[in-house]
Amino acid sequence: MKQKIILLILLFSSTLSWGQNSKNFTIAILADHSIDNDDEIFHQLQNEIKSVVGESTNVVFDESFMLQNNLNKQIALQNYSKVVEEDKVDLILSFGALSNYVIAQNKDFKKPVILFGVINNDFITLPEGQSTSGKKNITYVLTPQSFEKDLTQFRETYPFKKIGIIIDEYVTKIHPVKKTLDKTFQNIDSEYELIPINTVDDIKNQLTNVDAVYIAGGNFLPESDKKKMVEYINEKKLPSFSSLDESYKDYGVLLVSEPENHITQFLRRIALNIESAINGENLSDLPIFLEFDSKLCFNIETAFKINFPIKYSFLIKTKIIGDAKKLPYLKRYTYKDVIEQALDQNLNLKASEKNINLAKQDVKLAKSEYLPDLTASATGSHLDPELAKVSNGSNPEYKTSGAITVKQTIFSEQASANIKIKKELEKAAHEDFSAKELDIILNAGKAYYNALIAKANYLINDENLRVTRQNHDIAKQKYSAGQTSKSDVLRWKSQLAVATQNSVSAYTNLSQAFINLNQVLNNPIDYMIDVVDDKSENKQKSDKRLFNVLDDQLMREKLTDFIIEQALDNAHELKSLTHNIQAVKFTERMHRRSKYLPTVGLQGQYNRTFSRDGKGTSYPTGFMGAPDGYYNVALQLTFPIFQKNQRTINRKKAHFQLEQLGYQKDQAELNIKANVNNILLGILGQFANIELSQISTEAAKESLDLMQTSYSEGAIGITTLIDAQNAHFQAKQQQVNVNYNLQTSIMELERVISYFFILHSTEENDAFIQKLSQRILSAN
Repeated sequence: MKQKIILLILLFSSTLSWGQNSKNFTIAILADHSIDNDDEIFHQLQNEIKSVVGESTNVVFDESFMLQNNLNKQIALQNYSKVVEEDKVDLILSFGALSNYVIAQNKDFKKPVILFGVINNDFITLPEGQSTSGKKNITYVLTPQSFEKDLTQFRETYPFKKIGIIIDEYVTKIHPVKKTLDKTFQNIDSEYELIPINTVDDIKNQLTNVDAVYIAGGNFLPESDKKKMVEYINEKKLPSFSSLDESYKDYGVLLVSEPENHITQFLRRIALNIESAINGENLSDLPIFLEFDSKLCFNIETAFKINFPIKYSFLIKTKIIGDAKKLPYLKRYTYKDVIEQALDQNLNLKASEKNINLAKQDVKLAKSEYLPDLTASATGSHLDPELAKVSNGSNPEYKTSGAITVKQTIFSEQASANIKIKKELEKAAHEDFSAKELDIILNAGKAYYNALIAKANYLINDENLRVTRQNHDIAKQKYSAGQTSKSDVLRWKSQLAVATQNSVSAYTNLSQAFINLNQVLNNPIDYMIDVVDDKSENKQKSDKRLFNVLDDQLMREKLTDFIIEQALDNAHELKSLTHNIQAVKFTERMHRRSKYLPTVGLQGQYNRTFSRDGKGTSYPTGFMGAPDGYYNVALQLTFPIFQKNQRTINRKKAHFQLEQLGYQKDQAELNIKANVNNILLGILGQFANIELSQISTEAAKESLDLMQTSYSEGAIGITTLIDAQNAHFQAKQQQVNVNYNLQTSIMELERVISYFFILHSTEENDAFIQKLSQRILSAN
């Protein structure tokens, strides 16, 4: 049994007296160690003893017979001998592994003894069917605590390969711990490493070869050391389990087996055993087993911290504790952070930016048609000697020569038009990139708000799961007290399954939302991130002013006209189409003018003979040979007469392209106008829904609080409470969705007008707002 509850008995320093004529019954208490007081438990035990024993006996806890051994075996022996030989002592209560061990070594017991607290089932072997001690004057209290039970439950949750088992070193000296664990692990497909401790520092170098930790020791460590031990385990990112003390769930142990309603049961068993001893009953006939149900507590905050792979199938059986808001992250993003990183790191944007570089190179390539073309060549030749002999010196047998040729285009309609076309296409590439940049901002913003929605829905479902479990516990308590039927318990169990499923789905959606955001930000897909809503007060006021404008019909019309005007002026898509149209016009004009405009070029060449050898090198007498070096220059005009009718075909093709682009531009303008109207109307509706959803959420919360109280008092039925709970959490989800959908719609409006406020300076934004205000005020 848990030390925190039982050792409070050590602090009893007064006599429990309920009648002047009652006889005294003195109880000695032997323990290994003491802990702090707890008035609530003290009074609860008082009431239990009073209600069981009655007023016929004064139960005395004499301070001189409250002895501790401080984990010293010799002192434990002395303490037991002292109280056994003391005539005033009528009964001995023993708590602690060492005290219990020392007492259990005796064969005979002169005085009634009750052993309780930390007797582990694994260390006691009883004949099958035995339910009492079978020894005169001694009984003990065995709880369901068991290494085998805990380790089996832990492994069902997490399939560890080698687990570290933390246990107090003194326990290993008085109990066959290793032998017991060896036997236990015959049924568990894994290995273990025993980690005996006296202080918290003893575990530091013993967790390197394990992948999980079972805390079965540290009973008497100070609270600060217990927390330090758990923190160290979590820093190693090791899943942990304990059933030793329910307070471990508050220290950050991943899984804690917490008994249900065990305090009352345990204190009642002690009181009943004391009553039996007072009445002279033989303790050997008293029951030794104390059964109670345990609930597995799952610390979701720790799970996030250690990256624990959550097994959702067991969530319905666990009590989720810890702060679900404390998601683990390497970076937490605000809206501004998302936009800045998307613009800097997004792969699609980087790829689109290369289109500008390619377009620039196309312009340079087009201009290069007016650059000179200079080539140099060298030739070495060998001619048939017989032929060389009769060539009269013009073609010697061996000859080496070289030439330099330069060509310069002076005028070409095709080259000139191509330069203009490529320049327009470069401008179009800039506009396409700007449009892509705005698309990335919108997509990043949507991914950010989708993550905020997913996170909020996850937290709402987590809260709903906890409330459902709370109501399930209330129903079980009412059923145990006979205040309701089992159907209520079953109904809440069904609701608990649904709530768990919704919580799992919400967490999955959150994980997917983070994956999508990582993709937009060019992070590793599994990079741990979080998002936070940085909506400022000024932003809220700005949104409210926008709603006031939209809510006024006349002002809304003026606003719509202004937004459409800005959208048409700023739209990069329209500008890109304009440049493409201009490029096609140049193409069409080029094919038309090339019918009568010539291509003018200049060409020059210098030739040089380096050597002449062999036969045929001599010129006939009276003939002068060609000079070793000479040049020529030519001006060339080329008129295209008929080129397979391709000019006419290309000109018609360009004409059709112009018409096609014109239609596309007209359609783009219509789309912009329609989008502006639709978005503004959508924003107006969302603003109205925000106020309504806020009212609905507040009312649903108040109703749920009232229904919970009424249900616990039996004033209403289960259906009414379930309806109230569903209404409350649905209202919260609706409020979250409306709020963040509004922000997404505002972003879509900024995208339509190609003006994201976050990309501009305060002065530019003020000028934009001033221009908008003047337009709206002109409506009045």
